[in-house]
Amino acid sequence: MTIEDKNILWLDLFDFLTYSKKVKLLSLLLKDEDIRKVFLTKLEIRQELSDQEFNKMALCLDDMFLSLRLEKYTQDSIIPITINDIRYPYPLKEISSPPLCLYCKGNIQLLKTLCVGVVGTRKPTDYGIQVTKQYVKALVDADITVVSGMAVGVDTLAHKTAIDNNGKTIAVLAGGFNHIYPASNYHLAKTLAENNLLITEQNPDTKPQAYLFPVRNRIIAGLSRGVLTTEMGEKSGSLYTVNYAIEFNRDVFVVPGRINSEMSKGSNALIKSLQGCITTSPDDILDLYNRLGTKVEEKPMIQLDMNSQIVLDYISNEKKTFQEIIDYSGLSARELNGILISLEMDGLVIKLANNSYIRA
Repeated sequence: MTIEDKNILWLDLFDFLTYSKKVKLLSLLLKDEDIRKVFLTKLEIRQELSDQEFNKMALCLDDMFLSLRLEKYTQDSIIPITINDIRYPYPLKEISSPPLCLYCKGNIQLLKTLCVGVVGTRKPTDYGIQVTKQYVKALVDADITVVSGMAVGVDTLAHKTAIDNNGKTIAVLAGGFNHIYPASNYHLAKTLAENNLLITEQNPDTKPQAYLFPVRNRIIAGLSRGVLTTEMGEKSGSLYTVNYAIEFNRDVFVVPGRINSEMSKGSNALIKSLQGCITTSPDDILDLYNRLGTKVEEKPMIQLDMNSQIVLDYISNEKKTFQEIIDYSGLSARELNGILISLEMDGLVIKLANNSYIRA
């Protein structure tokens, strides 16, 4: 395990740190610099934290603190995969704010398979149950991995249908493994961890809170080549997943519902607003991916250090000047120049006129 991996895993132990604050703290470190060794002396770190945050973290600098946690992960069959790890799924690296770490239980090989997200209402009608089972069976029969959020309703039905048909499925949790939600799905979670895959970006002790569910949905969309909604009400939380899918340039498939059903208002509204998203048969999805090729395209895996990844994510698809990147990243001109040269050589960014850069 690299120093960069350990830095991420150590920061992940503190639930009070926001994603953006973790990214900022990591960006302040030099390559192979151990945050715990410079925590008390690096002024930039101190300036990013409140007194309370700093004092709590200062009590946990000993190597034994992280070592014991890592041993506990091993005992509990938890596999942490940081964004620097070659096992980290490439599609997630393409999204905005990719998880710094995925905590996994089960078959991590599923992270490299062709995935389709299946989401929908927590209270499916008989019609919703029927079409969810129909589509999921067709997907797993075609060797496509079904991704969902293990919520009650369509999510649970998608996972169970995949299992019943000897298919592959991934459940993305909003909280940590020590707080399975909903509790009614405890045995489902155990089954998934044994034969399929459970993942979360939250450390095992994190309790699921309301704001974590929409955040979780970006992972469902990010992992998936496309997102299918089988039945969705007007204000369904599944809309978050669909919106993320649109933002991440994923395919969106929507099963139309009865025009007089409250449980179909959201689905039918999406069909009105998104041209070409309607699906009336699983063959609509299967034919598309058969044309594209059913294997996940494995792009060359270039391992980036954290500062390089931050720079690349910031540049994204919009032109950024050298000074803008410095202001955002906090890197020195010398450090940034070296990173940009390396990214250019790897074919990840293109240098434009006026010392500006854009993602290749």
